[in-house]
Amino acid sequence: SIFKNIAKEKNANLIYASTQKCYTSDLKGEYQKENINTVITAIKQLQKQGWAITENNIEQGLLETVANTQLLGRWQTLISNPKIICDTAHNEDGIKEVAKQISNSKYKQLHIVFGTVNDKNLDTILTHLPQDAKYYFCNANIVRAMNAEDLKQKAAKYQLKGRVFASVKKALKCAKDNANSADLIFVGGSTFVVAEVV
Repeated sequence: SIFKNIAKEKNANLIYASTQKCYTSDLKGEYQKENINTVITAIKQLQKQGWAITENNIEQGLLETVANTQLLGRWQTLISNPKIICDTAHNEDGIKEVAKQISNSKYKQLHIVFGTVNDKNLDTILTHLPQDAKYYFCNANIVRAMNAEDLKQKAAKYQLKGRVFASVKKALKCAKDNANSADLIFVGGSTFVVAEVV
């Protein structure tokens, strides 16, 4: 309704992204399909306005998104053994997508290095996180970081259990020390947490 109202107010067309053919991107994560559909829909509108964007331009652009934009931390593999993946998802929709991606991954034990900022509605986020993981609650090195001990207490209400660490670096080191080669370590909860590991 917000988009409809603004489109009407601006006397602009409202165009919904539609499912496109399957494109490959260097940004990983199942949720990127929706983002790609939106991008292709926008490009088609630009083409209608005379922009000379070829199919090859689109394919190459999607394959080189990281190089072209310097966008990091979107279902990004940092290390392969044990597998360490990070993602900057930090709201309910993003965390739901990450949880789905984790559930589709193969691992023996899941370790989650998790921190957030203190102005988040955690109830909508914590409910979507996997309960079978070992958690490493941490503070990003910013003023807005939620205290890791407070985060641990809030997470306990959702049966998420783990230890508290004063920094992302210490939390990740402990996760690495406790993980074997068949495990998965996920780092996330905040863009600020991910920024300290990429």
